[in-house]
Amino acid sequence: MFILLFWYNNIVSKVICKNCNGEFSDKLSACPYCGTMHKKGAYANFRKKISDIIDSLLGLKVEVERSTSVIILSAVLRGLLISGFVVGLALINSLFMNTNYYNDKEYDERRLKDIIWQNENISVLDEAYKNNDYETIDKLFRDNSSGVYNWNHYSAYLLKSYYGQLSTGIQDYFDKYVLQDCLYYLYYPDYFVATRKMSSEEYEIYRQDRESIMNMLIEKGYSESELQTIYENNKDEYGYLVASSLEKYVKGEDNG
Repeated sequence: MFILLFWYNNIVSKVICKNCNGEFSDKLSACPYCGTMHKKGAYANFRKKISDIIDSLLGLKVEVERSTSVIILSAVLRGLLISGFVVGLALINSLFMNTNYYNDKEYDERRLKDIIWQNENISVLDEAYKNNDYETIDKLFRDNSSGVYNWNHYSAYLLKSYYGQLSTGIQDYFDKYVLQDCLYYLYYPDYFVATRKMSSEEYEIYRQDRESIMNMLIEKGYSESELQTIYENNKDEYGYLVASSLEKYVKGEDNG
C-alpha cells in the first residue's frame, strides 16, 4: 500500500507541458517554466475556489427576525445566490472542457518539423557543445528554439547562457531585475530550465558558475547568508520572486 501511494504521488501526479516539455505537478494551473495554461489544474483550482465560496455562503449565520416571512425570504435569497454560483460553475465548466487550447493538428505538424530539424542538427549541436562553440549553438537555437528543447545538453547550455548574461548584468547594469535572476540562478535554477536533465559533469560546471556569480555579488557588498535570506523572505509558495519587492535590496545600482 505505501509503495502504491508513493508511486501515485510521485509519478501519476506529474504532467509534461505540451509547449516546453517541462515536468510539473498536475495541481498547478500553469507550467512553471513557460507559463502555458495547464487546463486540468486550472479547472480544479477554479472549482475549489467556487466550492469555498459556496461553503462560505452556506456557513453564513445571519441574525434575522424570527418571523416566517423573513425566514422564507432569507432561504429564497440564499437559494438564488447558490443557484447563481452553480449555473456560473456549469458555464465555466463547459468553457474549460470544450475549449481546445491547442490545435492538435498544428501541434502534431510542429512536432514533426521539430523531429526532422533535430535529426538534421543534433550532431552539429553535439559537436559545437563539445568544442564550447556557443556561437553556433546560439544560432541554431534562434533558428528553431522548440527543436532544441529535447537536446541532451539543452539544460546545461541554457544555464551557461544565463551565466554569461548575469555576469555582464552584475558588472554593467545591476538592478532589481538582475538581482532577481541572480537569486533564481543561485537558489532556484529550475526557474530557467529543468536541472534534472543535466549530467553530473554538467551540474559541476553549473556549481562552479554559481560560485562565480556568488563571488561577484559578494564584491557588490552582499554576503551568502544575506542573499539566502533575501530569497527566502521574498519568494512565494512556488519559489517565485517579484522584482519590485527586491528594489530595497539592490546595492550599487546602475540605472545607466
